[in-house]
Amino acid sequence: MSEDVHIKEFVLQVLRDFPRVPEEWTTKLVKGMVDSESNSLLMELKKHTLNEEAVRFLIEGAKATAPEQLHTYQQILTVVEPELAMKYKRELSALLSEDVFRLYDILLHGDERQVWTEYSRLLDALNRSQEYNEALFQQTRHTANVLAKKGWIKDAELAHILNENLNEDYFNFAGIFTVYLIGALGKKEYISLLAGLLTREDDILLEVTADVLISFQSDQVVNEVSPYVKNPDAIIYGTSILGTIKSDLAVQELKKAFDALEYEEDAAFLIEALAHQLTDEAKPFIDGYMEEGIESFMIESEQLAYSYYKIMGYEHPELGNWRKLADAKESSF
Repeated sequence: MSEDVHIKEFVLQVLRDFPRVPEEWTTKLVKGMVDSESNSLLMELKKHTLNEEAVRFLIEGAKATAPEQLHTYQQILTVVEPELAMKYKRELSALLSEDVFRLYDILLHGDERQVWTEYSRLLDALNRSQEYNEALFQQTRHTANVLAKKGWIKDAELAHILNENLNEDYFNFAGIFTVYLIGALGKKEYISLLAGLLTREDDILLEVTADVLISFQSDQVVNEVSPYVKNPDAIIYGTSILGTIKSDLAVQELKKAFDALEYEEDAAFLIEALAHQLTDEAKPFIDGYMEEGIESFMIESEQLAYSYYKIMGYEHPELGNWRKLADAKESSF
């Protein structure tokens, strides 16, 4: 809720993938973004639960926004649970297509065969799409959630689809959503296998895998992922996972990983993950990183250091300068 844009953006980054943000705080963030017309930030909340109050704020925001900004509201509203979207069908009919409401009706009232038919159709559409389609992905996610909730997908089916995809260079969307379902069903026995996917070269698969591993919020995940933080091919998602699992062990493993760095520029990922832990133990590492003046296009180091220091209540002689540099970078976009 800070008026300081750098702190606001930093906090949104910290919370973006964290699965346990209380609904009432997500609603406050939605209201703040709608009131301040910060539409571009709304998609930072796409992994959070949007309750009925948040949906009402979004509907009012969509009514008041400029036509060229409407797509942002349409995107975030695809995240809303089908039952809630159907309750506000009249208000949302100008923002979501009739096909979406037809799908939601099946998800809420259809039988197992009908839901499976929709799931297969959506997976096929995702596989055939020339580029990533967020709206289709969200529809498939809602459909997968129904299969999980109703117990309409069996362990043997998950294992079969996973094995098929593990033997290929790239996962298809059936494989990617099998990873998603492992998380939705809370199947911790797959943690080691999922950690092994972090060396794959498939951003959508990696994003889903990271989300699932983060959702467990356990030191078992930390232990399985820690070796991959030392691997240059897996460090980006590995550090993101350890930075978002809030545990002392995650902090210790991030600190130890500095000694195993192959490339100096990869320190940026470790620094960001440590800063996102909001722990005192990150301070010496952030101090050292900023003093060395390592340039990285992967993180906004001045914004990160400034925000970390302000939130933690520390003083630093360069605090004002970091703020100025962060301002300059912000205004250049």
